[in-house]
Amino acid sequence: MLGIGIGTISAQAEPAPLFAPILPEIREKLPQGLQMRLPATLPERPETLYPFVKANDRGLQVYLAIDAECDRPSCSVGGASVFTQTGFASWQRKLENAEAIALPNGIQGYYLKLGEGEDADHYVIWQQDGAGYVIGTDSRNTERQELVQIAASMVSEPPIR
Repeated sequence: MLGIGIGTISAQAEPAPLFAPILPEIREKLPQGLQMRLPATLPERPETLYPFVKANDRGLQVYLAIDAECDRPSCSVGGASVFTQTGFASWQRKLENAEAIALPNGIQGYYLKLGEGEDADHYVIWQQDGAGYVIGTDSRNTERQELVQIAASMVSEPPIR
């Protein structure tokens, strides 16, 4: 099994400015016992991204859409999620097809590609703080190494409670 390592990434103490408008909503909707982590930086994109939040008793998802009027996951170009252990179980079952990667702070992560070609979705999955974290994007939007760097930033950032 191949692995990728990410060096030390310093914490910025706050998520990327893109997320500032939704921080109160994240705090309000976080299921009890969960903490959300968001990256301090994101790769540059030609279009503006608009974050929106979805939550249920199994977790919280922050999606990034390119249309400010669309708040459906189908409109997103990627996102980040935190899940309870119950909500994370379906992701854990996919790990046998994933590649192990080393994230900061001794966290074991996994890179997972689902699908083929331009239709493939890419994910980085890990456990931290007693919860499961998943970030994902399609192959047209973010390169694999960028996705791993986003995960490394999230691991290193202080949690949102």
